[in-house]
Amino acid sequence: MSARADSEFVETRRSFLRRWVTPITVSAALLAVTTLFLWAFDTPLHHDHLIFIYFVPTALIAIRYGSVSAMWVTIGVTFAAAYLFYTPRFSFMMANPLDVLELIFFSLLALLASQVVSGFAKDGEVEKRRQRVRATSLRARWPAAAALWDRLGRRA
Repeated sequence: MSARADSEFVETRRSFLRRWVTPITVSAALLAVTTLFLWAFDTPLHHDHLIFIYFVPTALIAIRYGSVSAMWVTIGVTFAAAYLFYTPRFSFMMANPLDVLELIFFSLLALLASQVVSGFAKDGEVEKRRQRVRATSLRARWPAAAALWDRLGRRA
């Protein structure tokens, strides 16, 4: 096997880890930590509507890994909350129809928020990418114009 093939294999493996394994692992860990936190406060105090604290890990995942990962976290959060925090506990059945409505509205709002937050988080990266493309295309097509542009003190 050549060195180039080895490096391509390593890059493919790294991109697979970055794209799939890391977001899933971090999402599951944040979901577990948030659930344990909520479980600790829900048991002695019996607060209603603690599900909305799950917006925090959803937003963090949307910022770091994008809207697809945040969407999966929202789905996981919905099932975890239905199973652990709504009566009857440790069952996916719900005693109160208003709780079902609350869970549906939470899911819709979390999905919308994850789209918005991930869009805000990616704006800076999109602008950097645009500048890079503009700079490489100007230099490749018109090197004399790019040199003149640099001499004038501007960066393309």
